[in-house]
Amino acid sequence: MGQNTLKCREAQEQRLKIKTLSQQMKNLAVDGTGISPWEAQILIDTIEEVYFNDPELRQSKHGQLKYSCVSAAEPAGKPIVDCQMITVALTLFADDDEQDLSRTEKDASIEKRQRRILRITEETREAGGLLTQEDLAKILMCDIRTVRRDIKDLRELDIVVPTRGTIKDIGPGVSHRALAIRLWLEGKEPSEVATHIKHSLKAVENYLEKFKRVAYLKRKGFTEFEISRTIGMSLSAARTFLDIFKEFKHKAFFKSRMSEIELVGALHYQAQDEKKESPMLKTSMSAKQVKQ
Repeated sequence: MGQNTLKCREAQEQRLKIKTLSQQMKNLAVDGTGISPWEAQILIDTIEEVYFNDPELRQSKHGQLKYSCVSAAEPAGKPIVDCQMITVALTLFADDDEQDLSRTEKDASIEKRQRRILRITEETREAGGLLTQEDLAKILMCDIRTVRRDIKDLRELDIVVPTRGTIKDIGPGVSHRALAIRLWLEGKEPSEVATHIKHSLKAVENYLEKFKRVAYLKRKGFTEFEISRTIGMSLSAARTFLDIFKEFKHKAFFKSRMSEIELVGALHYQAQDEKKESPMLKTSMSAKQVKQ
């Protein structure tokens, strides 16, 4: 117990030290170069992302674990012992795992495991790696036949789990997040979407909230990099949302969703982005407005 308390205190002190140093760097950037506080924060965030991108250096969050897996750059069929390995940070436990589950204990247990499978495989893919079914069985402490059955059940919902064995079947619109957005754009309400993909309503609403902001910023002329930095999401996730936006923006039902997209996007933009907007973004937006 004493050792755990000591480790917790040391972790808190390390986070506080990093936060303090980051604030000092931000102040120096503002005073030394004359850039805005928001531009300075983007600079610091980028520096931290570069230096702490390696999970070996980055502090794990509550519910996370570090795991070594095959790099996504390795070709299919290559023996794992000969493959390049990378370390990824996986969120094994999250608050959404316990929300809006089936009433029966057996079904609830299956849904929690499937949510974790989807989350950690997506995290791994976005970090540049791929898990195998054997990895999933080891991480979730279950039989590999259970993992295969879960992947089969999810496939029947049109969700392809991005493992090393299924990566050839992966497209930009088959992740659970992408499927949630597609169903919403096709007319289903968030509660219906949550039921369909066996996710919590909170998780689905979070996916939709980010998509609305992505769509709004895209219409304002932001680049994919600017969108990912402004919203605070990975570039890979931003590209997935943008692919869906491009696919649906000319379809009939998309127009009926535009009022929600404009409302959510405008509120967020006015509350945060407008007052922190950089000259680069202003130039981008002005150019877009001139073209229009």
